Amino acid sequence: MNPADPHDPDTQALEHALAVFTANLEGQLRFDEHFIHLKYVFDPRDGRLIASVPVAVLHAADLVLDIPEENDDALQLLVTAEEAPESIATDRWLAYHGHPEHVRWAAFWIDSARHGPWVFDGDALTFPNLLAADEPVLCKKLNADPARLAALCQRFAGVPIPKPVCVGVDPRGLHVRASFGVVRVRFDSPATTATAAIQSIDAMLTTI
Repeated sequence: MNPADPHDPDTQALEHALAVFTANLEGQLRFDEHFIHLKYVFDPRDGRLIASVPVAVLHAADLVLDIPEENDDALQLLVTAEEAPESIATDRWLAYHGHPEHVRWAAFWIDSARHGPWVFDGDALTFPNLLAADEPVLCKKLNADPARLAALCQRFAGVPIPKPVCVGVDPRGLHVRASFGVVRVRFDSPATTATAAIQSIDAMLTTI
């Protein structure tokens, strides 16, 4: 794979998989012979998935996460789970999704992923958030003007959100909490520094 070449088919396939992965934040988790609807966030420190789960998930031998649900177009992840303590990552989950349905927290490592005919190593979808240290400032900047944030969501995600709250910023875009879930607003190109992220946000705001 040549990540420096945006026209490389492998790079394009991975970017598409990442777009699905970061846009949904929900999926169907199959464990042994059972199914649950899983809401997740990314641990900013290492990119693992963090989720609220029933105890049985932590003892399951086989775990498959279909995003957004099990069908031919789903992003399918083979994952390994371990119990996770309360942390900044579980606090992030609460900020994104509200009250947890289950009694335990789990961290999921991605062993491998499949999206259509493409297969990826788990490391290709697991990495820290390079903007984690600057995320609070960036969220505050966006939340200072809810009306403009709502217009930005309408313009770039096609979703009306009367009371938006930006809860996350990463190099590929924003996560905005709405009453019905979390909306993804993508940047045109990755922003790996706070300055680049601000420039992307300012450029998007000038179009509304």
